[in-house]
Amino acid sequence: MKKLIWFTILNTTSMVLLIASRITSDSKGFDWLIFVPAVLIVLTLIHFFVERNKLNKLK
Repeated sequence: MKKLIWFTILNTTSMVLLIASRITSDSKGFDWLIFVPAVLIVLTLIHFFVERNKLNKLK
């Protein structure tokens, strides 16, 4: 469970920092380097809750 929590925290933090670094960029149009990390954050959180439920059923 500890490994799952640390993976989620580190992955989410790195994606948030990537989004924060791209907010000040002067790109026109759709910025994929903001969209992709946002989707990865959502997928990481979904993965966390699915795996947490699996681990809780094993107890």
